[in-house]
Amino acid sequence: MDCVCRLRTGQWQDSDPLAEAMGIDSKGFYEFGQFRMDPARKILWRDGEPVNLTSKAFEMLQVLIERSGKVVSKDELMQALWPDSFVEESNLTQHISVLRKALGETPQDHRYILTIPGRGYRFAESVRFVSQAEVDTGAQVAELPPGVVPSHPGSSKRAAWTGFAVIALALLVAAGWWLHAARERRLAMGPMDSGRRKMLVVLPFQNLSNDPAQEYFSDGLTEETITDLGELNPQMLGVIARTSAMAYKHTDKTIARIGDELGAGYILEGSVRRENGRVRVSAQLIRVNDQTHLWAHTYEREVTGLLALQNELGTAIAQQVRIELEPKSGPRLAKNRRLNAESYEDYLQALFFLNKRTYDDESKSVELFEKAAQEDPGFAPAYAGMANAYLALSVFSPEYFLPKASSAATRALELDNELADAHAALGAEKADFEFDWQEADKEFERAIALNPNSASAHYLFSAYYLNPMGDSERAVAEMKKALELDPRSPLYTGYVGLDYFYARQYDKALEQYKKAVELYPDFYITHYWLAWLYSQRGQYPDAIAEITTARLLEGGDRSKWAAANKVALTNAFAAKGPTGFWEEIQKANEKNGRNIAEFDIPQVYARLGKRDLALEWLGRNYEARTPFTTYMRVDPAYDSIRSDQRFESLVKRIGLVH
Repeated sequence: MDCVCRLRTGQWQDSDPLAEAMGIDSKGFYEFGQFRMDPARKILWRDGEPVNLTSKAFEMLQVLIERSGKVVSKDELMQALWPDSFVEESNLTQHISVLRKALGETPQDHRYILTIPGRGYRFAESVRFVSQAEVDTGAQVAELPPGVVPSHPGSSKRAAWTGFAVIALALLVAAGWWLHAARERRLAMGPMDSGRRKMLVVLPFQNLSNDPAQEYFSDGLTEETITDLGELNPQMLGVIARTSAMAYKHTDKTIARIGDELGAGYILEGSVRRENGRVRVSAQLIRVNDQTHLWAHTYEREVTGLLALQNELGTAIAQQVRIELEPKSGPRLAKNRRLNAESYEDYLQALFFLNKRTYDDESKSVELFEKAAQEDPGFAPAYAGMANAYLALSVFSPEYFLPKASSAATRALELDNELADAHAALGAEKADFEFDWQEADKEFERAIALNPNSASAHYLFSAYYLNPMGDSERAVAEMKKALELDPRSPLYTGYVGLDYFYARQYDKALEQYKKAVELYPDFYITHYWLAWLYSQRGQYPDAIAEITTARLLEGGDRSKWAAANKVALTNAFAAKGPTGFWEEIQKANEKNGRNIAEFDIPQVYARLGKRDLALEWLGRNYEARTPFTTYMRVDPAYDSIRSDQRFESLVKRIGLVH
């Protein structure tokens, strides 16, 4: 793995390991398709024109090309690009997405970079190595395994472009890409807040401790700072959520570009150094439109004084962006208590694992939140975090995890009744488990009143209350607020489309889904939702394509039989039309078990006209609190059985009435 070692140093050597192994002059280029890549100068050309790539995307392409035809695991790629650092997997998928766009790939055609579900990525195109001497003389080129074809002689005129022309073209390409990307994100987000509210993004604090294992500490402090600043004066200051902020970790994008992509007028960036029980935090506030550094300061505290430090930081920033703080927006009593250092350490680690969003990591976060609460029983945020971890796990077992979420949220609010996240988690449990819609509404309204900058609260209100109750206009509005606060969230971008789907606005749903897929092609859930939409519109071949893509991207066992089931679905639809499609989906459910994102069993029975079985399974879903059961009132899959008295009775039992 010489290529990985070379990337770790951040420098490009004159020699190329793959070329050396083949006895090739290493001062040259890689060629594939329409592209030529210069490793020494970090330039990629398409048909003689430079392609704009970030340095990380270029390094990723280099690693994939050097192992052309072989699977490169996600761990190998992450270690190559971010050596010895704790980096979220979303950073990797976002760079893969950027690279695919630069290479001209579409969600339906991954010619160069193939996703190997559950394993990693493989560069599939034939690669040729062309030495500089061969370019100059037009000689035959050497081939690189596997599956190599001879290169066409390079053009000496093209290679002799002047530096001025290359730079000018690169700037034009970069400007065009930048404007296109910014426009697409604004379209995906919908109209921005046109009022007086200013928007701030807190970039991930840089870990300056000489210990990569402390990455969770800087990430956790970033998240806590985002939360605290969001509570200062939400009517005047909007704070971009963690998901979008963390997408810019280790970024080489300019302040202007970050501000444009996120719709932020101010950026806070800083660093954290933690040694011997003390923390040194350096921060600076930058105004985006003119790159002015408005304020900079360095704080040094014991770990136990971090809450006071965060309050001091927030007040200083508020003054710099000229926000008149209301009395209620000052430090809360709960924020004035001293921290238990061990408890806070475990709390930050728990946040780190919770944000990785896998079952194992979420389970680990629960253990750490519980440990933090045991070490400091009065630390309310630990219980709020525990509630949100249980809520995330509830998709696997609602009956087991939702009561635990309720218990943890209730304890958090007993300690601090002004924790917005705890109110929102309790609202979700009240809706999805207890079917207590009046209390759920109160909890969501309370959460948003306490912190209108909580993207999660807006999302949960839309998903758990407004959509099930059929209030589609407000559901869309709340999701757009969530997306404004967290514009880089694949889930929120796609969920706006789901809101339109349940509102029966299918054209708008399709438009939003397509934007989501373009921005985040590897986010498999959106492909499942697209399959729901296409089947509802009678576009079954498109539905088959999307559900197959979703299964492949999801990985695991589903990816193993996805291709075979695509053939079966296609043949069944060709033979029997929609009935054949639904019968084949039913067989897959029976054979492979249920999956929250696939078509659910009662939905399929309803589509097949099997009324009794559909109602029987809806009753089972009701008893088990299966995810999406509360959507039965608005789900078009149940239109054929909606008039049945048994259906109406179940809707009333769940409480889905105004």
